[in-house]
Amino acid sequence: MTVPQERSGEPKENHSERRRIDPDDDASSTASFLLERQAILDRALRDEDHSTLSSIMRRNPPVPVALLALGSEEVCERFVKWLLNANIEVERASSATDALVRLGQRTHALLFTDRLELVQAVRQLHAGSASHVIFVDVDGKVGAREALRRGANDCMPAQASGGEEFWAHLTTARRIASLSSALQLALTDNRILSTIDELTRCGSRRFFEHEFPREVERAVRLHRPLSLVMCDIDHFKAVNDSHGHEVGDEVLREFAARLTHGLRLGEDWVARIGGEEFAVVLPEVGTDEALQIAQRLCERVRGSAHETTAGPLQVTGSFGVAGFEPLRGQSRTTLHALVNTADAALYESKRAGRNRVTAVQPR
Repeated sequence: MTVPQERSGEPKENHSERRRIDPDDDASSTASFLLERQAILDRALRDEDHSTLSSIMRRNPPVPVALLALGSEEVCERFVKWLLNANIEVERASSATDALVRLGQRTHALLFTDRLELVQAVRQLHAGSASHVIFVDVDGKVGAREALRRGANDCMPAQASGGEEFWAHLTTARRIASLSSALQLALTDNRILSTIDELTRCGSRRFFEHEFPREVERAVRLHRPLSLVMCDIDHFKAVNDSHGHEVGDEVLREFAARLTHGLRLGEDWVARIGGEEFAVVLPEVGTDEALQIAQRLCERVRGSAHETTAGPLQVTGSFGVAGFEPLRGQSRTTLHALVNTADAALYESKRAGRNRVTAVQPR
């Protein structure tokens, strides 16, 4: 089905519960709504990937927080005071079970405990649950060798009477916390850089290649519709050749902004997958509605000139739509079927004269 340029009037808005995505949002805001969708997929596909690396990357990055699981209230209060004076945030666990729950909810830079069984239990958790485990030898009977054998990274006394050795342990802990803080910033920046396309503030090709297969898996597993819209800018090479790449970049940014305008935050998302080619992913949307959305996007792109430093430029786009709808008898589909069908529909739009929408059901 091809919808040509001559089609008049906008289809009635029926893509419910829309929340506008501001094209002027900064990189972190753009990454936030893409990562929100990623979190939804994580919840829907809990058993998808149990690898150590995957579990680390999906958790919040380490933060400079110390977890205290100490049996003696007096010792615990003493460590709280020391750590706060070192500008380290402190959490207190009421029991070993409570400590394990907290470690499962949040990554901690440091764990101080006087319970060897907890040290052993922590080492059974996935990597990254606690960066540095310190056994506090309250009565001096366990010794560093046994604590390290059980899995601790360090062993220290509970009293400051040990002099320089005691404070050396705390200094090491503070440095570990500072390293954790730096790692948090680095991982956060890396997530943003790997999630968005720097020029257009859409999702990156890498994000699309990682997340779209999971969207397909979710749709198949939950028997929910899913649509993919492929689109690109008509005659984009002519823009670069006539006005230069800086103006071409301005056109790309405006084209991307018009695509993202009005999509559902945390559900619909847009990724730049090639030079001037974009993918619009529409979870919970069937082919008919996706066709209407794509037509609205096509009309929005051509509706007014794109303002550039070379003056206003009239820009159009070609769109191809592919939908997966299990309620219409499609019990299964594949990633490649959806992508190939949307690609074929896009090129049919270009073959038919550009500046139009074509929809095809995947085989």
